[in-house]
Amino acid sequence: MGWSESNPLLCLYKKLSSNLRDNIKSKIDKREKNKKGILTGCLVLLSLFLILYIGLVLLGAVLIVSDPIEPVDAVVVLSGDDGDRLALAIEMHERGLAPSLVITDTTRQANRLLIREAEDGGFPEDEIYVTDIQVGSTVDEAQAVRAFALDRGWDALMIVTDPYHSFRARFIFRRELRGSGVEVFFRPVVGHWFRSSSWFFYPDGWKFAFLEVGKFISYLFLER
Repeated sequence: MGWSESNPLLCLYKKLSSNLRDNIKSKIDKREKNKKGILTGCLVLLSLFLILYIGLVLLGAVLIVSDPIEPVDAVVVLSGDDGDRLALAIEMHERGLAPSLVITDTTRQANRLLIREAEDGGFPEDEIYVTDIQVGSTVDEAQAVRAFALDRGWDALMIVTDPYHSFRARFIFRRELRGSGVEVFFRPVVGHWFRSSSWFFYPDGWKFAFLEVGKFISYLFLER
């Protein structure tokens, strides 16, 4: 018996074959769409990660400022030092770039400790000074240093602080000393864990970075 177009079995076979092809094609198309969706999602996540990483690196780069090391009348170690700031001050003194050291007055105990360490590092006793005004903030430090420098007729100072504090501190010092004739330079301590490319890997990095941003905004609007 031959197969004709009107044969029911042939019609059924063609219909089943067509449905099978459509089903296979649909599954292949769906699989390709899923692959494209996963790939697109991965690319979006990667792009967001790169944008976030670049943004955090830029924030760190903005927070850290460094001026060229120049001969100055004195190097100023801001409060909160754990030894790194004083070490840089001692290095500058050894290189003949800063004959005098200024410590911003916080507590007697902290002052005595820094004075003793500075003497051990090579600063002469009569070249170590503590500001006349006790300080409790960076603004206080800038005002105390301004008064101290003007009283001694100094023209240039190198301020040493931690990297994350350097941008805000320099902004405040230059604003508070504007018109005084005293030039201020800033150097962050060397070898500090707060680096623009990796600060966000440390819990303290997030704390200090956003504290600095908040305090900077506060100073802009409230000057404190």
